[in-house]
Formats: sequence, C-alpha cells, structure tokens
Amino acid sequence: MKQHFDLIIIGGGASGLSAAVTAVSMGIRNIAVLERLSRTGKKILATGNGRCNLSHKNISASDYQGSYDVTEILAQFGDAENFFESLGVFCRTDEQGRIYPYSMSANAVLDALRLQCSEITEFCNERVITLFPHAGTWHIRTESGQEYLAESVIFSAGGTVQPKFGTDGSAWELLKKLNIPLQKGRAILCPLRSEQQILKSLKGLRVKGSVRLYEKNKLLKSETGEIQFTEQALSGICIFNLSSFITQDKACQISVNLFPELEISEIISRLYSCQAVRYEASCEDMLSGLMQKSLARVLLKQSGIHPGMPCSQLSDLQIRQFAGLCHDFRFPVSGTVREQAQASAGGVSGTALDKHLQVKTHPGLYITGEAVDVHAPCGGYQLHWAWASGCAAGKSIAERLLS
Repeated sequence: MKQHFDLIIIGGGASGLSAAVTAVSMGIRNIAVLERLSRTGKKILATGNGRCNLSHKNISASDYQGSYDVTEILAQFGDAENFFESLGVFCRTDEQGRIYPYSMSANAVLDALRLQCSEITEFCNERVITLFPHAGTWHIRTESGQEYLAESVIFSAGGTVQPKFGTDGSAWELLKKLNIPLQKGRAILCPLRSEQQILKSLKGLRVKGSVRLYEKNKLLKSETGEIQFTEQALSGICIFNLSSFITQDKACQISVNLFPELEISEIISRLYSCQAVRYEASCEDMLSGLMQKSLARVLLKQSGIHPGMPCSQLSDLQIRQFAGLCHDFRFPVSGTVREQAQASAGGVSGTALDKHLQVKTHPGLYITGEAVDVHAPCGGYQLHWAWASGCAAGKSIAERLLS
C-alpha cells in the first residue's frame, strides 16, 4: 500500500525535526518522518554529554568550512536562542560562549521539538533503500517493504560516523544513485592517532597548553585548551578542532606547547630558577613545581637526560634543549580515531545545491545538516547548522506548497 504525503523527511535528527517544526508552523500538516532507529532524536540526547550544546554566541559564516556558502542560511535563521524560546525552551550561555538549554538537559530540546511535531506522522525502524523521482513525485521504499510518495523530500540522514545513532553513511548511497555529487565523508571532531610510543607513558595525563598542526613545515591550524593523552592518541577539544584538517594524503604533525603564555627565554629562566632552588634534587624532582612528574619524566628522557640525575649536573645546552621541547613537543599523526568522532566532514557538494538547499538537478529534493558538505569546530556550531539548514528547507517547501 502506498502512502502519500506533502513532505517526507528522511532522518529524524536535529535538522529533520527542525525542518518539520518549521513546515508545521507555516501550516503544512501532511508530513512524515522516516527514522531508521527505534525513535527520533537519539543523537540529540547524546550531544554535549547529555546537556545539548545547541549553539554558540556570535556565530558567523567564517566559523564553517566546506563547499557550501552558509551565509544566507545562517542570516535567515538568526539567533538559536530566539528559535528555541519560540518553542518554550529558555537557554543559558557559559563562559566560553556555548549555549545550552536552561535546564542543562538535552531532553528539554527534544521534548520541545517533538511537542511541536505532534501532528506529523513518524515511522520508526524504517530504513530507506530506494529514492527516486517519477512524474513529479518522489517515491521512497523502505527495507520493510513500505512505499511512500511525496512532492517534496528532505534528506536529513546525517553523516558517515556514529552508526549507533543511525548515521553510518549508508544512506548516502541513495544520493549517489541519483548522480548527486558528494564530497567523501571523513571523521572529524575526534582524537588524533599517533604512533609515538611515549604516549603509553603519558596515558591519562591532562595538561593545559596550545597545539599546532603542521603539514611538513606548513602551519594548518592552531588551538589552545586542555590536551588529553591516551595510549594511542591525543584528545581534547583543541585536538578535535584540528581533526577536520586531517586527510589521508597529508603527512601531519602536532606540535604541543606546554607553556603557550611564555617565550622560550622565559621557560629557560624558570628552569634555572628551579635548578637554583633545588640544587641537590634530581632532575625529575626539580621540575615538580612546573609540571606533573609523569610528563617531566617523559620530556627528560626525550631530551636525553636521566630523570634521576642530580639537577646540579644539567648543562646550559641541556636546559636550552629541554625548554625547546617544552615549547615544541612533536607527535606524528597517523590518522583519526573514527569510532570516537562526533561528526563527519563531506557530503553533498555546495555546487549541487541552490540557496534553499534544494538539489538543482532534482526539484523537490532538499539536503540538510551533516549531509551537506559543511562542518565546523566544537562548541555548538554543528548543531546550529543543523537547526538553520532544517528550518531553511522546511520554510522553502512550505512556501512552495502554500503558493
């Protein structure tokens, strides 16, 4: 049996639900959401460690990378706080500019979206296997054998990572079969893997500092924040924000600066001061006032200095070399930790989409959220794009249906 709708949304995540909310608010009621998982919005509940970092203060187009120009979509959407207040969700902003629901609960966000979508029809556990246009109507078939028809379709099935949330990239095959150009999906906002054996000695360590990503001698990106060391990777928000620059064809290195607020000459001065105060102590103990012992031990060994050596025996050259390592501690990057990625880059090429996110060669088909070749750093930017792109597509479709 075929079921007919004015609008079908493939994927009940952030961009899909915001599209539905917008279309409903403009008077469109005959809407269906096809969700691969057992319920809609599961990924929303996991964002921001369950608190839903839904946006960021002072977002602009310059915060985004990719082949689609987000300027007009962002301007049309405006302020995420206003959008959610219109749904009954008040927000708060932390010191870093990250915006959360006032309750600090992702459930508040999902509840608000679902309450506004109470008139639409949800079909969960429905994996779409066929999508094609015929005689001005879009035909959709699912794995369960159901067939759905609609004049307009929004593809909001997410990116290519986080399969537990139904976004493993398999849905992109539907777009490939329509010959829609796609940029290859790759994991971003994730730890960066390194083959450095010393990571085992640094496992569990967290330090404040700055990181720089180099391709050979070319600086690609720099960030400041907390750096976390695991047995095989470097992690932390500052590392996550470097991950979007990693591709298979780039041989990159991460440079860690443990004292970003100091010049090398100032680090050297502090080392001499420590040496003078603790003249009879070991090199490892000499450094305990500057850094954690496990880190000091690794850096000393990397500098060719035995941690147990009396610090009185340190030469001027050794002190300068140690200071240089504190300022530029290198880790070769061997790839991303895909299974821990929060998002993916890639998606439908910007050249294939119009200003409303409609596919130019396929009228009535819109692409939103992570399925568009748009990505951004941590801090609510990705979700802001999901809301903005979903609202833009929902508005465009509603205006056309009502004209």
